[in-house]
Amino acid sequence: KIHKAISMALFARLAAATTFECPELPNIPPPQNISQLHPFHVGIVMAAGDSITAGFSARSNLDEARDISWDIGRGYNDQMTLPYLLSRYNPHVEGASIKRVLPKDVAHLPHGDYHPDTDNLNVAESMGSANLGSLDEEWGYLTTASKKYADFDDQWKVLTVWLMANDFDGDCNGPVEESAHYKVWESKVDEFLTNVTASWSKIYINLVSTLDLSNIHRIQQSRAGCKLVHKLIDEGGCIDYGNSTQMQMLDRNIHWLNTRQHKFAQDWQTKLKSAGRTDVAVVAQPFMEGIGSLFDWTFLSELDCFHPSAKAHQMLAIGLWDSMLCHDRATQCGIHVTTDIPITCPTVDSTFYTGGDSVSSSTQSIVV
Repeated sequence: KIHKAISMALFARLAAATTFECPELPNIPPPQNISQLHPFHVGIVMAAGDSITAGFSARSNLDEARDISWDIGRGYNDQMTLPYLLSRYNPHVEGASIKRVLPKDVAHLPHGDYHPDTDNLNVAESMGSANLGSLDEEWGYLTTASKKYADFDDQWKVLTVWLMANDFDGDCNGPVEESAHYKVWESKVDEFLTNVTASWSKIYINLVSTLDLSNIHRIQQSRAGCKLVHKLIDEGGCIDYGNSTQMQMLDRNIHWLNTRQHKFAQDWQTKLKSAGRTDVAVVAQPFMEGIGSLFDWTFLSELDCFHPSAKAHQMLAIGLWDSMLCHDRATQCGIHVTTDIPITCPTVDSTFYTGGDSVSSSTQSIVV
């Protein structure tokens, strides 16, 4: 449909998700500000989060598959991640985690779950939770690890933050905004953003929304083995055992939290503009909002029927990449996170979305 194609700003074409087939681009001049940031310019990647970003059980075992973590793992030709996609334009991108590891100091998780020699700037902790101090710890890991990159301050950086599930997977019986732990999470996210923006320059910050978690419950209940596992262990709060009314409340609360993520981004855009900061953007990435109804058991680890599988990590990586390049937020550029999600191929004129909803007619292209 032509009217849908025209709304896809800056996209030259879409490549098949199973392989990276986007055309090479010539050198692109350095950006003068964050609104001109192109994948070609990104030299450092970072991520904060929980066991999902740590890659726990992505290969259906007890390892943290940090090398294939969706937003911060090094990735491979057959297992794409955000750093892998960025490296197609800047082969010298640094910061990605490079090795599968076991969770560190399991008895005291989430505390201390960081392997500095191979995790690099992936500071996500298994069982990470703002209410357990993870954002404070992860900021400490980031500030220490950043010092090993001699040109850190001069590089353009992408930081992805997704820390929500462990704080709220038990919120099935009432509005989340009335809880004390919601206030802690809200305060800690804002404090983390304050630390990042006050300490660093040249940084694009992704705040990632969460999918409807009732779909994890639906998948678990569809398989006898998964049902048994989650009768024996309490891994996901009411996701494991909730009824339909509780699942409706859980999704309602996730929607509330996603809306709060957008408000964080809006508030920080205003703060940064008032401070004259043109080198930083805080952006809500909504590609997961409302998704999951079509997912099947292959989206989850075969070990625990809870954490995303390797297949899911690649789907999320491409979803984030597409979202970062999407300037038409009203339609989200037609992005749908599915098993065959296409990869957006940037042109020389493409930039990452940094705020606002306008689409420049001069950079529109038609996708067929």
